Amino acid sequence: MLTLSDIANLTGGKLSGEGGIYIYRVAELADARDGDISFVAEEKYIKDAELSKAGALIIKEGLSVPGKSTVTVVNPHYAIARIMEKLYIKETPVKGIHSSAIVSIKAKIGNSSSILPYVIIEDGAEIGENTVLYPFVYVGKNARIGANTVIYPNVTIREEVLIGNNVIIHAGAVIGSDGFGYTKKEDRTFYKIPQIGTVVVEDYVEIGACACIDRAMLSETRIKKGTKIDNLVQVGHNAVIGENCILAGQSGLGGSAKLGSGVILAGQAGVADHVDVGENAFILAQAGVSKSLEANKVYVGSPAEEARQFWKTLVETKKIGEMNSRLKVLEQRFKEIEEYLKGQIKK
Repeated sequence: MLTLSDIANLTGGKLSGEGGIYIYRVAELADARDGDISFVAEEKYIKDAELSKAGALIIKEGLSVPGKSTVTVVNPHYAIARIMEKLYIKETPVKGIHSSAIVSIKAKIGNSSSILPYVIIEDGAEIGENTVLYPFVYVGKNARIGANTVIYPNVTIREEVLIGNNVIIHAGAVIGSDGFGYTKKEDRTFYKIPQIGTVVVEDYVEIGACACIDRAMLSETRIKKGTKIDNLVQVGHNAVIGENCILAGQSGLGGSAKLGSGVILAGQAGVADHVDVGENAFILAQAGVSKSLEANKVYVGSPAEEARQFWKTLVETKKIGEMNSRLKVLEQRFKEIEEYLKGQIKK
C-alpha cells in the first residue's frame, strides 16, 4: 500500500489532488476501481481516463485529466514500473542448495544464492551472490554466473559460458549451444566444424523464453550490457549485439552479424551472416537485412532498404495500374488518329 504522496516522491512527479489517497493496486483504465492507480501515456487515452473509476492516475507531462487526482511525470511507463515494484513484491526463494540439486564439489556457490530443486551444476562452475537458479536449470563445466541474476526453469547454460550480474534468463532458453557450422566435403556430405568458443552475456541483459544464443566457433558470441532479447530469438555463432539493443520475438541474427548499440529488431526481422548494422538503426517487422546498414535510420522490407525510399517505391508501384489504364486510353487515341490520317492520305 502507498499513498499518492508516496508515489509522487517515488517517481519524482508533480502531485495534483488528494495526496492522502491509498493505492493498493495498478490496473488498466477500463478495469480500475477506487484504490487503484492507472496511467495515461498518450492524449488518445484522455477520454478513457475521464471515464475510468481509478482512484488516481499517472499522466504524462503536457496532459491533464480534469477531476482526477494525478501525478504528472516525464515517463509514465517508468513511473508505473517503479510503483509495481513497491506494490508487488515477489516472494524470495529459500536461500541455499535444495537437497535434490546435483552440485559438483568443484563448483563455487555464493552464500546467499538459491539453488532450487533438480538444478545441475557441473565441475568448475561459479554462481554469484544472491543469484537464483529455478528448478531443472543446467549449468555446464566452468560456466560462470554473476551476482543478482535470475535463471528460470529449464534453462541450459553450456560449458564455459559467462553470464554477468543482474541478468534475467527466462524458461527454456539455451545459452551456448553449438554454432551452426559445417563444411561440405567432396562427396557433397556435410562435416561438422567443432564449436569451441563461448558466449558472453554482459550485465543487465534479459533473455526471453526459448531463445537460443549459439557459442562461437573459436572466440565468443557477445551480448552487451542492457540488451533485451524477446522469446524465440536466434543469435548465431560469433554474433555481437551492442549495448541497449532490443530484439523482438522471432527475430534472428546469422553468424558473425554485428549490431551497434541501440539497434531495434522488430518481430521476425532477420539479419544475414557477416552483416553489420549501425547503431540506433530500427529494423521494422519481417525485414530481411542482407547487407550492412547505416546508423540512425529506419529500414523496412526484404531485402531491407531505408524506409523513406521503400514507401516511395511502394506508392509509385501502386500507381502502375493507373498508368496502365491511361496508357491504354492513349494507345486507343493514337490508333484512332492513325486511322484518320490513313483515310486523309487515300483522299
